[in-house]
Formats: sequence, C-alpha cells, structure tokens
Amino acid sequence: MKQRKFSIMIAVSVLIFSTLACNVGSQAPTVETQPQAGNPTEAAPPPEQPSFGSPAGACDNPYLPIVQGATWNYNMTGGVADTFVHSIVSIEADSFTEQDVFGTGITRTGYWKCEDGALTMLDPSSDTTGTVATDKVTADFKTTSASGITLPATINPNDTWEQAITLEGTEDIGGNQIPAKNEFSNSCKAIGAESVTVPAGTFDAMRVDCQTNMNITITMANTPVTTSLTFATSSWFVEDVGLVKESKTGDGVNSAIELTSYNIP
Repeated sequence: MKQRKFSIMIAVSVLIFSTLACNVGSQAPTVETQPQAGNPTEAAPPPEQPSFGSPAGACDNPYLPIVQGATWNYNMTGGVADTFVHSIVSIEADSFTEQDVFGTGITRTGYWKCEDGALTMLDPSSDTTGTVATDKVTADFKTTSASGITLPATINPNDTWEQAITLEGTEDIGGNQIPAKNEFSNSCKAIGAESVTVPAGTFDAMRVDCQTNMNITITMANTPVTTSLTFATSSWFVEDVGLVKESKTGDGVNSAIELTSYNIP
C-alpha cells in the first residue's frame, strides 16, 4: 500500500513537470479515478470569459498563441493512453492561466509570466502555484525559485535556452498530507523546420529538442526520499497554431502526443 501511494505521488509530480519540458503536459499519471459519464474533456470546458479573440500583448508568442478561450485537443499514446484538452482560461497584462483536462478525470492548472513574448511557467515573483487534482488526489505546489524561460519570443535554428525551477508543496492522497519538493532543469535547442503530419493536418513546424532532469523528493514518516529522472523531448511547434506533436523518452517516460483539433478565436 505504501509503495502504491509513493508511485502515485511520483506520477503526479511527473505530470506537473512534464508540462515544463517544452510546453503542455504529455503524460498522465497512473491515478485511479471514478468513471465519468460521457466525454470528460467536454464535461469540463474552460470558464467562459468576457471577451475572446484578442492577442495577449506581452504574452504574444508566434509559436504559442495566447488567446483567451483558445483550445487544443490532443491524443496521447505510450505509458498511458489518454486524451486531453489544453486551454487558455485567463490573460492578464503580463501573465496568463492555462488548464489541461485529461480524459482520466485529472485537471492541471498552470500559471505563466510573460515578457515581450518570452513565456516562463510558474514564475515565483507572481506568487503563483500549480495544481493537479482528481477525485482522490490533489497536489498543490508553489514555485520557490526559477531562472531562464520556457519558450523564447523568437525561435531560430540552433537557438538554445534553459530553464530551472524548484517547486515545493504537498500532495494530498486519501487525506494524507505528504510534503514534496520538485527540482527541474531543462536545456533546449531549436533543430529547424520540419514537415509533420498529425490528425489535425500537415504543418511546417519548428522542431525543438530538450533534455530534462528532475529530482523529486517526497517526505514520508519524516524520511525524505529522492527520485531522479532524466528524459529527452522532441516538440514540433507551428506558428499561429502552437504545439502539434511531442515525443518523450527516458526514465519512466515513453510517450507521445499529437494534435487532433484546435480552435483559436
């Protein structure tokens, strides 16, 4: 029982950090949830906003359109087969909130800072948190340190960038509050233009390769246990569309996502 609980906590932590690898999440954790009627991704649409269709100013990035009300539908294969809907739920002058709703019933909310089109997830200066929730598991994390960027304002072949983030918080599993600390570092390089075909269509995309290292520390019975993970991610971004494909391999991760449809007001 204890080993199963530990595995769930690691899986939830991987979900949170996989969203930082180059953009949106790509592997859902193995968490048991109650069956839901109908299509769960349609049952939890992004909150209705007062106005749609306006670019995000400081958050205006050609490879990741930040438009309030925009949605992207993805299909996931690999360790866990699933679908999820990624959406932009709110935009401020220099930040925005995103949400992923997975077919398994998991919901992930993330917060980003923006500066002249450069996008950084979970910037500590905004005093934001990241949340993952199901009917049985809730994880709440606050960024305690961060450097670098998640996605540059412009991307040219051979460009490189890095990001490092430390999140600290708790995971609530069955009413048990488990302290957790997640340290993430990401090193990315733009490979160049490639043609890619996914269910949503054929696109001319910019390929970005990232190397990710994670140290996930969970404290149980006053004893910290650290799990180290390393994986590689290839992502394909399309101007004015966003992420259309991603593949991830490494420790405990072997998955892919593809864009099936999208709507950018």
